[in-house]
Amino acid sequence: PHNAGELCDALLHLIRFPRATPAKLTELVPGPDFPTGGVLVEPAVSIREAYATGRGAFRLRARWETEKTSHGQYQIVITEIPYQVQKSRLIERIAELLAGRKLPLLADVRDESAEDVRVVLEPKSRTVAAATLMETLFRLTDLEVRVPLNLNVLDRGRLPKLMSLREALQAFLDHRHDVLLRKNRYRLGKIDARLTILDGYLIAFLNVDAVIKIIRETDEPKPKLMRRFKLVEVQAEAILNLRLRSLRKLEEMQLRAEHDELTAERKGLNSLMRSKDKRWTAIAAEIRDIR
Repeated sequence: PHNAGELCDALLHLIRFPRATPAKLTELVPGPDFPTGGVLVEPAVSIREAYATGRGAFRLRARWETEKTSHGQYQIVITEIPYQVQKSRLIERIAELLAGRKLPLLADVRDESAEDVRVVLEPKSRTVAAATLMETLFRLTDLEVRVPLNLNVLDRGRLPKLMSLREALQAFLDHRHDVLLRKNRYRLGKIDARLTILDGYLIAFLNVDAVIKIIRETDEPKPKLMRRFKLVEVQAEAILNLRLRSLRKLEEMQLRAEHDELTAERKGLNSLMRSKDKRWTAIAAEIRDIR
């Protein structure tokens, strides 16, 4: 998991600068942002290499702080634990090491968590250095873990491929571009179908008495309507599916307003479909909404 804001920033940068370097993208996405928190202690050079190759690992430690207690003593409080580490199992492990006398610098461990994580470590004495005690715990317990990275993903939904961070971000953008094209083609089809019906309704409105006469007096009104008013079959069907009362109440202003609105929308969508720059501007706006 990564910070959504950082990923969106990297995507927006890649839209503006399609030849962005891996170093710049790593600067925008400095590392994973895990939901349980913790501190990423992997060297920056290792993170850059993992993102450049699509494979690697990140060293993650618990976040901790010291609190002063009475008589000059102190205690260590763990406030965030590494990703996918079970707190109960972690405390059990520390207790096992205590019982086995493998943590000579630690006196006790307590779980004081409520909604937030609060695991208290009590050192043997105030002379014990907190950093030294934590280094021992990092080495012996899951207060420090390595989280693997493997960007092996489906390229355009077809073949699995190991991607770098840049390639994975570009694959996502290409997918959004495909979605935009498909969505707009679908919408244009719906608009064209509706405009065809509206054109038929407008013809019926302008010739309402003749249309009603044909419907009332003809056994097969559809072909006659099509011949008389040069309608296509779908227009004739739409008119015939209206009740005569509805046909009389058709309001030209409403029909023309909807017609004009859909015509303007179609013009805008066609302009978008013809311009790659406009499509990427639209995708950038969507990513800003996600952000």
